[in-house]
Amino acid sequence: MMHSPTQHANNPITVALVDDSPLFLAGLTNWLQREPDIQVVATATSASEGFTAIVEQRPQVAVIDLRLRHDAADIDSRLKTGVELLQQIRRATTTLTLVISSYHHPAWVRAAAQAGAYGFFDKDTSPQTLCIAIRQLATQKLPLWTPQQQAWLLASLNDSPTPRELEILQLVAKGLSDRAIAERLGLRPKTVSKHLEILREKLGVRSRAEAILQARQRGWLPPEWEDNI
Repeated sequence: MMHSPTQHANNPITVALVDDSPLFLAGLTNWLQREPDIQVVATATSASEGFTAIVEQRPQVAVIDLRLRHDAADIDSRLKTGVELLQQIRRATTTLTLVISSYHHPAWVRAAAQAGAYGFFDKDTSPQTLCIAIRQLATQKLPLWTPQQQAWLLASLNDSPTPRELEILQLVAKGLSDRAIAERLGLRPKTVSKHLEILREKLGVRSRAEAILQARQRGWLPPEWEDNI
């Protein structure tokens, strides 16, 4: 689902929108089209279509739904798709990205920031606020994190897990044993056990269950109720 509407002004801010809800996407597109200084040059309902459109149109700003639907139904696949799209945009273009999502949690904000996003907005955000953010990003090219989001990002830097530790932690949260994790990641069981020992020290806990609970509270992992969305 892509289109290239008529230009509204001589030098508008060009924008691409990627969201897997056609209704939300249409509503946001219609609203932005009312702004004389903003031109929506592409819309897409999937990560692959979005990336193709952004590479072709080279918009100044892209507004991305972080958790796009994927062929797989589990939440990890959807999050990975959104994050990978942000990473691909950062590597292949000069387009600056904003995330818009219904799931406003420290883990999602950190994932978006690490993937190259400049801001993270809830889907309840008013269109006027999003328009202001688009203008600020296009002209100033500065991150637009809220004070709360900045606090989450700063907190995540303190004793935060390495990518490998986080990968292991996510598998522990799924209930996998050390041996199963080792087989999944191509590691020795002793290596997995050592990583978990380091993680428990970082979190100040003694058990796997406590580690998962603390990791969720710190925003390293999403809330438990979101695991099966």
